[in-house]
Amino acid sequence: MNETLAVALGWSVVAIAFFTYLGVRSWANAQRREREAFYKNDAIKKLAEMQGVASEPVLALLREALKPPPETPQFINQAVAREFYRSETMKRIAEGADANAVLAVMREDEKRAARRVREGLKLAGLILAGVGVALVVFLQALVPDMPVYLAGLIPLMVGVAFLTYVFVFAPENP
Repeated sequence: MNETLAVALGWSVVAIAFFTYLGVRSWANAQRREREAFYKNDAIKKLAEMQGVASEPVLALLREALKPPPETPQFINQAVAREFYRSETMKRIAEGADANAVLAVMREDEKRAARRVREGLKLAGLILAGVGVALVVFLQALVPDMPVYLAGLIPLMVGVAFLTYVFVFAPENP
């Protein structure tokens, strides 16, 4: 009976934390949308109060501000978000934005993403190699009579494989 009460209490805390998170997230999104609408409305009001005839760039900015924002899918992972924003960029290129500037930004973004992957692989390799060495030392001290310390060679070799790929086989400049 006491064990079931502890399990139920644990799941109750998890449920409360989860639904609290959802409530705070919903509130934060509503606040963000309200703030964006306020700033957009304020900018439109200032443009409307301008003296004289508004120039074409100002009118283009006003038209851009009045467009509804693209619907960002909810609960998306990073890869889906990257593809969504890439497709939005392609739409802007098709609409006549400065294609050279947009393509330069996209190339720089691809270089940054490749560099981030390389750095992530370096970090993963170093962590795995460190875990492997620590496991070898720990298992050798724990069971000195048997060769169980050789199990530490598995993460060590995986870390070495990551580091070998990053420093030998991975392209330097994508």
